[in-house]
Amino acid sequence: MASYVVRTHAKYGKYVDIRDFKTAKNTYNDAIKAALAAAHKEKAALYLTGTITISGAIEINAATKNVTGIFGDGMGKTKVLFTHKQTGVHNPESNTTEPEKAGIWINGQNGKFVSDLSVQYKHTSATDFYRAGQSYFGKVSGIVVNDADHTLISKVEVSGANRAGVLFTSTSAISSGAKDNLINGKITATQLPTGDNNKIIDSNLHHNRVAGVMVAFQKSFTATNNTLAWNGHEKDGGTGYGISLMAGSYNSGVTITGNTTNHNYRKGIDSHDGTNVVIKNNTLNGDRMYGIAVENRQFSMDKVTIQNNTIKQDPSFRLTRDDDGGVPETGSDYIGYRGIKLENKAQDWQKFINPKAGVFDISNNTISNLTDGTGITRAIEARNNEKDVSYTLNISNNKVTGTSSDNLISVFGKSDNSHTKAIETGPGAGNIRIIGNNMSVTKTNAAPIYIEEKQNINRLNGSVVINNNTLKINQAEGATKAVTVENNAATVAITNNTFNLGGGQPSQPVIRTTGTSKSYKGKLTIADNKFDTDSPNAFENGDWLKTEQITSPRIISNTHSEAVGIVGNNGATVASIAALKKALASAGTTPDENALNDTPSAGAVPTADIGTTTVSQTASENIVINTGALAANSTGTPQAGNSGLAAEVLDSSSPVDLSSLGIGTVEAIPTGTTDQSYNVSALAGSTVVQEEPAAVVL
Repeated sequence: MASYVVRTHAKYGKYVDIRDFKTAKNTYNDAIKAALAAAHKEKAALYLTGTITISGAIEINAATKNVTGIFGDGMGKTKVLFTHKQTGVHNPESNTTEPEKAGIWINGQNGKFVSDLSVQYKHTSATDFYRAGQSYFGKVSGIVVNDADHTLISKVEVSGANRAGVLFTSTSAISSGAKDNLINGKITATQLPTGDNNKIIDSNLHHNRVAGVMVAFQKSFTATNNTLAWNGHEKDGGTGYGISLMAGSYNSGVTITGNTTNHNYRKGIDSHDGTNVVIKNNTLNGDRMYGIAVENRQFSMDKVTIQNNTIKQDPSFRLTRDDDGGVPETGSDYIGYRGIKLENKAQDWQKFINPKAGVFDISNNTISNLTDGTGITRAIEARNNEKDVSYTLNISNNKVTGTSSDNLISVFGKSDNSHTKAIETGPGAGNIRIIGNNMSVTKTNAAPIYIEEKQNINRLNGSVVINNNTLKINQAEGATKAVTVENNAATVAITNNTFNLGGGQPSQPVIRTTGTSKSYKGKLTIADNKFDTDSPNAFENGDWLKTEQITSPRIISNTHSEAVGIVGNNGATVASIAALKKALASAGTTPDENALNDTPSAGAVPTADIGTTTVSQTASENIVINTGALAANSTGTPQAGNSGLAAEVLDSSSPVDLSSLGIGTVEAIPTGTTDQSYNVSALAGSTVVQEEPAAVVL
């Protein structure tokens, strides 16, 4: 062994210097081997300086377990350049292929670090990095942390890897059979081999083929203050992530915070499988198809928090032709854009062992520069395909701006297993809270707030609250101008919102609600909203609201900037509005909204029955006004203003008490039902609502 001196670094402690081992007669492969042996003997770190060119890997393993870490002079100052000829290809269907030994490895050893250096995979041919139509062929990562705990990767730059810049994984989780045993319920997550408490901070991961950072089989993992840019390939839409939690791997307690992504070729921040995931305070700039996308494939996902992120779309950064599929189809993700997407059970045929009810929070995010293209564009999209448990979804205090989009906030639910012939059903609507969002977009091509949940059981479940949102659309071109709700929610409350909506057709509805339980009707409340539209006609003739399969809606204390009155509001009818307009025209006076109330000056809140709706799926369906029923219910004075009835809708962390709006809170088994398991909760652990059997719809 060459003679060497053990030195002390102020931050990293004892170390040996690679220069003591490199001579004119040996290679860096030889020098690295000798230096690691010395560092192991001295229980010291390995210091690298200058440009280090190797073939193979610098590895801390059982034979060098006493090496405390590897460090250099800083990114761009110390450079580790490695060459490697990959054998075989990665299998993306199973994601069980072991990574190849190259670059820097921490293998089965805890408490190690890699800091202050650059790592680059030097390709000997173009196919080392890119192969047309093979998004996931690569097996070579720049730094691999395998079956290790308490590892710190800090201030490193990694580029050129054909898999990930830095890969955190556990090959033992797969080789031992533990992953399969966890899926089948034979072991618990605590028995699964994982990497625990690993971190990557202050690093620059760019121009890697699949991802800047890839995370697999990790618990309590942290990624903080990293830059993740231009990962993927311009010709390929199948991959290219800033940071990704690998599909088919169990991850729990992952925190991704304070990172910056820039023009990654698929997604900025991605989770394919993870639970207890927190994504906060990140800046995502121009990632091609998604800013943030969170889903699960093989393991239950029961808690996700996406907060305080800043996301900006780059409409000039699009995929026009994929190297595998050619020109993407109109509905393809490859040509669409989502600022934030969350999907519970992305593969609807999967069966999870004992899934938990999901709790998902998307709040205080800023999404800007939304610009629709040939694909689907949405600011926030949430999907639930889990049929065995319900969920709670909070979308609150987000800010959305741009020139054009389809839906701005969308929620979809589907319980059916697409791999079976039978239609499977689930609970349907969860507890959905869309509160305090501020959205301003020049043009929308679909309902800005859109909720659609299918294949639900034939009863009511959950609740929807759309409260205190501000929506400004210059040109609303969708079939519905503002809000569509189509699900089996027991209660839907649309309250205290400001809707400033231009464009569209005069007869175009502003709000459309459809109950999807065949036997029971949910309850709808529309209260304390402010409407400003190009034409008041829809509000004066009833076209503004379309309803199917719900009880008579409560419509209370809403205002419109120009309309003489709003049909259904505080008991107003088409006839009473027409009469008042005629009287005002004769007198030449300004309309007074209070004059439209078919109620005395005091009394109980009326039940505003605006009649039934003909069964139609078209946007031109008309409400049939039941003036007799309206007159019979004209016995009270509505409350008005933001301090009125809508103020009963609380924030997302509290139950919603809608009793003052006439929505019952006493559970009862509907007459005639034989379903003894009937149990409907408006909010989990709080109020329950009484369903009403469906009447014949004319």
